[in-house]
Amino acid sequence: MKIFYRGYVINEEYPRERCTVHGTRPERATLAFAEDWQSAMRWVDREVIRQKVEDAGWLRPWALSA
Repeated sequence: MKIFYRGYVINEEYPRERCTVHGTRPERATLAFAEDWQSAMRWVDREVIRQKVEDAGWLRPWALSA
């Protein structure tokens, strides 16, 4: 079963051994593996937040020295 969540694709494999998380378009590379769809959604949420922090420039060395 495929779940589309925040631009990512979570592919729940059968039998329910694990889920794969694929990135956003255009490339949709495999980014992570999770044990179920709920933990895959949590991973996507953390990735979205991490990307927003990185885009805001908070992870640059000058921001960390303050």
